[in-house]
Amino acid sequence: MHRLFILAFCLGLALRVTAMVAYRPVLLFSDSFVYLQHTVPFHLQWQRPGGYLAFLWPILHFGGSLYTVPVLQHLFGLGLAVACYAFLLRRGLPRWGAILAVLPLLLDPLQLVLEHYLLSDTLFELLLVGACLVVLWKPRPGAVAMLAAGVLVAAATLTRGAGTLLVVVFLVALVCLRVGWRRLVVFLLAVLIPVAGYTVEFHREYGQYAVTTAGARFVYARLAPIVHCGAVELPRYEEPLCPGGPVDQRKVINYYIWGHHRAPQWTVPPPRGMTQLQMVKDYDKRVVRSQPWVYARSVIGQFALGFAPTRTVGIGGNPASHWLFENHYWPLDDMIARGLQPRSNLQGTSDDPAAAAFLTGYRRWLWTPGPLMAALLLAGLIAASGVGRARRSGDRIATGLLLASCLVPLVTGAAVAGFSWRYQLPQVPLLPVAGALAVAALARGRAPGREGADRPRAAAAARPAMAVLAGVACGSAAGAAAAWSGWAAAVPAGYGGAVVGALVTGMLLVARARAVADRRDA
Repeated sequence: MHRLFILAFCLGLALRVTAMVAYRPVLLFSDSFVYLQHTVPFHLQWQRPGGYLAFLWPILHFGGSLYTVPVLQHLFGLGLAVACYAFLLRRGLPRWGAILAVLPLLLDPLQLVLEHYLLSDTLFELLLVGACLVVLWKPRPGAVAMLAAGVLVAAATLTRGAGTLLVVVFLVALVCLRVGWRRLVVFLLAVLIPVAGYTVEFHREYGQYAVTTAGARFVYARLAPIVHCGAVELPRYEEPLCPGGPVDQRKVINYYIWGHHRAPQWTVPPPRGMTQLQMVKDYDKRVVRSQPWVYARSVIGQFALGFAPTRTVGIGGNPASHWLFENHYWPLDDMIARGLQPRSNLQGTSDDPAAAAFLTGYRRWLWTPGPLMAALLLAGLIAASGVGRARRSGDRIATGLLLASCLVPLVTGAAVAGFSWRYQLPQVPLLPVAGALAVAALARGRAPGREGADRPRAAAAARPAMAVLAGVACGSAAGAAAAWSGWAAAVPAGYGGAVVGALVTGMLLVARARAVADRRDA
């Protein structure tokens, strides 16, 4: 029997019922009202993908209550916990290990609070983790699994901008799993057809084939607080875009993207023959080419904040208090006080002081510590690299896919929108599950009855000369693509290409060495 898991599940259910009692009908953030505004009648947003609108539409169009949204999202969290627990048992983990890995999904206050918000984060988490589990449920996923995984990846891409690069992560994992080219085609079509249909509809409304038009706007806001204007060569018409004054005295990221359209990117007129959005995008590229290390340091620093020991760390304009339970219905109070939201937006909301006070005390004493998440990430990277017994575990590709599916949205969020605890939600399910697989692989090697399904074959067959040639080809292609895109100057693009080439060459040579060692051991 699974008594301990049932107990943990019941605790998670009780906490979610408490949240439903504490804050009625649902927690609302400023983004929530934008979603509601665009859902009925339905029309796409320029600044966010429309996947969450599609989720809300049937609820609101047919007269459903707002209570339905948090109920469904809480069920998503509980369902993911059950699915991840079952997945880990299939992978040969002991029950206690599988239970420990899903405790954050059941009990972590960040998971609980975001499930109760009318925001896209929980739906994105469901789609992302669901796609991983569909691919990894069997050693060799079939065509139906490829179709389902492609649809889930497409839906995740259309729900959060942070999921834009997920298709690359899954393609690499599927190639490593050697699913065959036909199944790869099924997966790609399942991703591309929904995304292409969305971009056509977006073009009909906004005149561009895109998922959003906000990418350049967000990057501008991300760069504005850190750019050293004197070190960037800009055409005269772009000079007003660079914020004046010392870096440490500038406004926060949110001001430069929203700021009631007072920020320079909304007020500086473009030159003839160029739209304002094109001008902003050109400015972004010039800044990144000119100061790549300044930008990289900032991205790394804000990515690292997600592994802070406590959940009280925040940045200007994105305080941690928005994502912590409080002893009253709090999310809009500060925005209303600053005149960013009308007081009428709180009408119809209520709270239960006793239940809210319990959740406030709960989140002060219990959460998944950031250093523990970092340790799980490190263990996952070691196991996915095939160190020690993990080399024959059969779980390296699974661990790598789970880690990459977590890290890509985290890094994308840090690079484009800046740090927020809201963007850290993929950590909660993916890092503990990947870490549990990694620890098991490092401790025991291959699970009883499991084959070493991900032992490299084709890559291991590469001779040293072929490995060098493949590295040179990949590095040259990466450097040329970076330079051609306009986001990297020639020298940084060359360095980046050299790093990619060295990594590819090294991976192929190591794979060959391990394959030779495996044959000798056999």
